[in-house]
Amino acid sequence: MNTPTPHRLLRFVTRGLRLRRYLEAPGDGRESPQIPARAMLWVILLGQVLRESSFHALESLVACARRGSLGVSRRFGDDALAYFTERLDPSPTRQAAVQVVRQAKRNKAFQNSAFLGLALDGTTVGRCREKQCSLCRPFRNAAKQIVGYRHHLVMLSVVGTGLSLPIDVEPYGPSDSEYAAGQRLLRRVIPQLGTRFANYLVVDGEYATAPFLHVAGECDLPVVARGVGVFTGVVWTVACATE
Repeated sequence: MNTPTPHRLLRFVTRGLRLRRYLEAPGDGRESPQIPARAMLWVILLGQVLRESSFHALESLVACARRGSLGVSRRFGDDALAYFTERLDPSPTRQAAVQVVRQAKRNKAFQNSAFLGLALDGTTVGRCREKQCSLCRPFRNAAKQIVGYRHHLVMLSVVGTGLSLPIDVEPYGPSDSEYAAGQRLLRRVIPQLGTRFANYLVVDGEYATAPFLHVAGECDLPVVARGVGVFTGVVWTVACATE
């Protein structure tokens, strides 16, 4: 894209990536919405491109006199964004993310990579002093005292290429585990991507157990487990995952 602008980027998203239907119907769960879901979702996506992801920053973005140049016709506040995202069904966003990476592969975006891989790993997002929902997990200081709460996720991303493309995440609460969430994520995403999308799956050594390798085998994904011995961590896990 030459001399990218918000309007040209929006045209690329709607036409090039074929996400017009997603922008029009992203799974809005609000009752009697006054602000179109398309406008709010586009501002959130544009904020990611501009590295302005906080709701306060997005409020300032649409409050400026030149918001029309961003493809936004009206202003709205951070509370409206919070209300919108809290009630957003994640399923359309997950389907859109899968659509984008499949489209990228069809468009030869990974043709310079001999092997295309997926990486599964845990991460954390958000931080608050008090428990806000059932997914909040406590974190403790050196004295084992609870000093706050945060959300834990397992993320699946494309690796082995020059692009970094997160595909999906799976949250897990206090009574759950990263290990179980990772298996749920694979079972949900791989059938949508297709078993031939990737050549291998990279995981931490803790995942190199029989139950997880069986799930990877069901998805037809050879596993490369990091942080363990060369023979047992790579050759052995690849053999088990493809039996």
